[in-house]
Amino acid sequence: MDIIGLLVHLVISGIILGLFVWLAAKALGAPKASYYHGVITVICAVILGDVISYLIPGWFGTIVELLVILLLIKHFFGVGWIKAVVIAVLAVVIAIVLAAILALIGFAFFGSVLKGMIPGT
Repeated sequence: MDIIGLLVHLVISGIILGLFVWLAAKALGAPKASYYHGVITVICAVILGDVISYLIPGWFGTIVELLVILLLIKHFFGVGWIKAVVIAVLAVVIAIVLAAILALIGFAFFGSVLKGMIPGT
């Protein structure tokens, strides 16, 4: 991957995924819950995750990546281990729920558009 692609990936990941992490931290009352901390957490997690997966392949590398992500959440939001785990899980749940809602809206919209375009419907 070239440097421009990496920068675009970091910016898009930070903006979108940072929102989910921030919402989860805010919902759980993290003391340093700000959107900025969410973005920085995601950008650091992407960079460190890529480095770790390159240096330590396999299951052990995945476990190390998860621990690093929890450490980042713990550091940037000023929470303990348990709350870091809950923030991470809640961020994933928020992302899945939002994706499902957007998919349903998209299906409803395109279904209504296609209904008039298909003869006999």
